[in-house]
Amino acid sequence: MKKPGVIVLSDQISGGAATLANLLANDLAERAEFNVERWHFSPPARSGFFCAGLRELSLSPNRKRPVLERLVKNFSRKVAARWRSQRHESALLRAIQTAKPDLIHIHNIHSADLNHSTLLKIPAHIPLIWTIHDLWPIKAHACSWLECDTGERYRYEIGPWSRRDLLEARNHLLQQRSNLTLVAPSAYVARVMRPLTRRHRMHNEMVPHVVRKEFLVPQDRAASRTKWNLTDDVFWLGVGATWNNNRKGMDVLWNALAQIDCKGLGLLVWGQPPTIPELSGLTVKIVGSVDSAETLATLYAGVDAFVCPTKGDTGPLSVLESMAVGTVPVASRVGGIPERVKHEERGYLFPSQDAAALAALIEKLRSRQQPLEQIGHAAREYVLAQHTPETQTLQYTKIYQRLLQA
Repeated sequence: MKKPGVIVLSDQISGGAATLANLLANDLAERAEFNVERWHFSPPARSGFFCAGLRELSLSPNRKRPVLERLVKNFSRKVAARWRSQRHESALLRAIQTAKPDLIHIHNIHSADLNHSTLLKIPAHIPLIWTIHDLWPIKAHACSWLECDTGERYRYEIGPWSRRDLLEARNHLLQQRSNLTLVAPSAYVARVMRPLTRRHRMHNEMVPHVVRKEFLVPQDRAASRTKWNLTDDVFWLGVGATWNNNRKGMDVLWNALAQIDCKGLGLLVWGQPPTIPELSGLTVKIVGSVDSAETLATLYAGVDAFVCPTKGDTGPLSVLESMAVGTVPVASRVGGIPERVKHEERGYLFPSQDAAALAALIEKLRSRQQPLEQIGHAAREYVLAQHTPETQTLQYTKIYQRLLQA
């Protein structure tokens, strides 16, 4: 009997949503219940990136845009993005026509400059699953927050389309695709999308985010500290930086550190190095970009606590990764974070953008009055019970089977 063909699709091959898509595709291929292919719009992956039983298809194999598109980009980024969108849409629809899959599982597509209109052009008999990693598919922005200092509402918007165009495309898709299932990775996302799914009488599911298997391997804290030259006379905070540091709340962290005596306090920063203000007594180590999960796990394991001061997020993977290695997370109370970080049981929470509250937490933790080892252990046990790749694969397998039998 022929196995059903499943496509796991995303815009990129790296980043949070793509990492989860990679994990799922690999696990599905190893279980061998489906003929699984992993499609994306990044250049082809390095050898060994995917398991041997998984076919990879790069829908945009060239690193550079076509010459004419690059020239147009110099004059109008919006026009160039629309051309890119048309090019990617054509590549995807041609590949679907050739492969004739039985089911397509969509993750993020906005970085490929695709939106809901493309999904409406996929043959109507193919069931679609769309995992909502951020709010963009349902709200036309990835996340939003109120900037406390200015009182201004910020929306993190993506792509070359207007909000009106995106919401119109969303409504057309939901009205016309009866075999579309939306999947929320957290109760927070499920709550946000519930009015929409009820209005359109759509089926929806919840499958929690998971962490890579490398984080589930016990880490030797002493060896990790030695690897990164972290001395025991300093209380080390870990921070993962990105290009979008305003949304990630790095200014909140700097304001918090400015309110305390930083002598004996250290900051281990990985990712894209932010601009760090001069803070007397603070020891800073900058690692830069990390390209391996094994290496990243040792960074989390080496610090005393991991700080995630984000202003707008649905549920950052970094918090789960920290918890998986047993390092205490200190995170803002936004999005889906409170579902995972139970205050004073599996980590610590502070009100979003409240630098004074974050400063007080840092002071409390470095005074060693709090049972960090015990809380780190509880955080790891929670991840092992709720957020493993195997759990995700089993849940999605049940969804696939239901859709394929419909």
